Amino acid sequence: MHNIITLGLTGLTCLTLVACNSRQKTESIPATPLEAPSQVAETDPITAPEPLAIGDDAPAISVNKWVKGAAVGDFEEGKIYVMEFWATWCPPCRTSIPHLTKIQEEYADNNVNVIGCAIWQREDTQAARETTVSTFVEDQGDNMNYTVAVDNENWMSDNWMKPAGRNGIPSAFIIDGTGTVAWIGSPFSMDEPLKQIVNGTWDIAAAVEANKKELAQQNAMRAFRMSLRKAQIDDDWDGYITAIDAFTAEYGPDPSLADMKFNALLTGKNDKAAAYAWAEEIVEADWDNSNALNSRAWRIVDETSAEYQNLDFALKVADRACELTDYKDPMILDTLARCYWEMGDRYKAIAWQEKAVEYADESSMTDPIRATLDEYRATLANVDE
Repeated sequence: MHNIITLGLTGLTCLTLVACNSRQKTESIPATPLEAPSQVAETDPITAPEPLAIGDDAPAISVNKWVKGAAVGDFEEGKIYVMEFWATWCPPCRTSIPHLTKIQEEYADNNVNVIGCAIWQREDTQAARETTVSTFVEDQGDNMNYTVAVDNENWMSDNWMKPAGRNGIPSAFIIDGTGTVAWIGSPFSMDEPLKQIVNGTWDIAAAVEANKKELAQQNAMRAFRMSLRKAQIDDDWDGYITAIDAFTAEYGPDPSLADMKFNALLTGKNDKAAAYAWAEEIVEADWDNSNALNSRAWRIVDETSAEYQNLDFALKVADRACELTDYKDPMILDTLARCYWEMGDRYKAIAWQEKAVEYADESSMTDPIRATLDEYRATLANVDE
């Protein structure tokens, strides 16, 4: 039976926001993305458009219906456009609507035109997709106060999103006054780039280089995930760990990958000594981070089965976290007490749990800390009888 280790890659530069994904051929972020509409199909490789990146000329516009605002044919010289892609079924897209409206209002006098192009709608026909989007926009009223269009089948998706490697929505492209793609990313992150593009201080050369680096890392991430998945299926834990080491050597350390390596050593290879030797390296880097140390100790004493626990290590880490917080943080004291409890030192555990209760305020964390103390005392009373 395979040991399943979650590929928690949220700390890596892959997607910078929670987004709705077009398809699920690889593991995505978030872990449970919404399923994509069935009509989003692969482009014929013979007719596939060239890759699209910052610094390239913006693709043409081909939409089937302009739902709100004036139709836009070609990008006018001297005018800046925000081309945002969304869908009515996508929660993050709905969250971005007031933000886009605010941007349109803020830059109304600066020749900025915000366009929201609906793509990946789930309805079976183009007419049904247009009806859904039109009804949605009408219901939004002034909350959605910018230009809105509906994709021409998949033309906009295939000629904008896919060439740019954008697999999640909402996604936005900023086109500057020369018709050049000046920025690509999440609409939640475009305020500063748009400001600089509008006032003429945007360093597009630097943006081009940053975009190249990001795309290279995304490609590396896809290959990395595939290698991890294959190694996991094959029970090739040496290969799994080698892949993590190679990726971090190239792109730098990451807490999620460090944990994945620890789990692979511990429950994949069943090499407890190697796992905790690696854990020593992890905590060395976090030796002055009380929260990180507390989290690691807690996972060992509360979330790890007894056969894989190293209680001496957990106690050392928890004690260091307490030292960093002058033994006054109730959550960390709670962890320290649990370490002693699991080690069988009941009286010391109760003493530290009492200290945790003493420093706990009246927030929601007080009740579970107090309940743990009551549990310890009741268990000890039963043992002593």
